[in-house]
Amino acid sequence: MVFSEKNPRDAKKIEEAIIFLVTRMLESEYNPKLVVLHSVRMGMYLYNYNYGPDIVKAAILHDIIENSDTTVDEIREQFGDKVAQLVQANTRDNTAGDRTAQGEECLQRCLEYGKDALIVKTADMLENSYDVVDPITAKEWSEFWIAEMRHMLDVSRPVIGDEPVWQGLNQRCLKL
Repeated sequence: MVFSEKNPRDAKKIEEAIIFLVTRMLESEYNPKLVVLHSVRMGMYLYNYNYGPDIVKAAILHDIIENSDTTVDEIREQFGDKVAQLVQANTRDNTAGDRTAQGEECLQRCLEYGKDALIVKTADMLENSYDVVDPITAKEWSEFWIAEMRHMLDVSRPVIGDEPVWQGLNQRCLKL
């Protein structure tokens, strides 16, 4: 993580998002998954592909509402409307049915919010694919994830098919 190569002001704001995430996770984390590492890896992936600072901050914060006591209003106050909207678009609604229905509802919301929300969503799927897809030891779960990835690719292609993050997810899916 070398922030000094790029705009130092943006790098400082991105670091603030990381600090905010770590602080909130230490205060009230609900998920046994490695939320901080997952979120920082996502943000750095997007940062390294020169996505804007709001997209990178939203990627870092995308799981914070689901996994802590943090509200969208707190994100808005700290990081602005755009980051708050992108995080909100990428937050699963646990009341929307089973995991498949929740994923579809979140994807549809990202489509409504637009390109930037889909970029964050795609980065999340890509990053998750390295932790949750293991066709050897968890074949059924991996098949579910691969199907979700293919669906994401199909639905998002018209909007972000030319984006590096979409290409990355497509390559990962082809390998699996």
